[in-house]
Amino acid sequence: MLEADLAGSAVSKVLLALRGYGLRARRVSTGGTVADRLQRFGFTKLAEVPGEELVFGLAGRFWLPDGGLERLAGPEDFRAFANPACVKAAWNLRVVESGPGTSRLTTETRVLGLGDGARRRFRLYWTFVGPFSGLIRRMLLHGVRRSAEQGGPAAARDH
Repeated sequence: MLEADLAGSAVSKVLLALRGYGLRARRVSTGGTVADRLQRFGFTKLAEVPGEELVFGLAGRFWLPDGGLERLAGPEDFRAFANPACVKAAWNLRVVESGPGTSRLTTETRVLGLGDGARRRFRLYWTFVGPFSGLIRRMLLHGVRRSAEQGGPAAARDH
């Protein structure tokens, strides 16, 4: 999982480009760990339980063409951020042992609208973007599964 290409599939690249994140998406494709790449995109690392879970945060006005992303230096900045024109999102990648020699990788996203207007705009935005975001995550999970089953990170880029 730590070596997965988060924007590796052709479908993911097209969806991220359509969203306006084409250049930003290239920053998360290669070079460094998943944490390094997500931070280059604009995420803030909020927490890590080594070998078990990574949690990242992002704040902004996601409905704007560039996402209106805010630069947050760390977990404290993320917690304290309270601009009512924005939303905050936390995203995790978690590995749980599911049996002898097997594990399950899950991802969950939580979003907090910091003001009424931001909540309304995000709801409308998510109506259109949510299904595609879910597709990108499913493809990521599928790629990580394929990589694990085939014994290396290269398989995750071939999905």
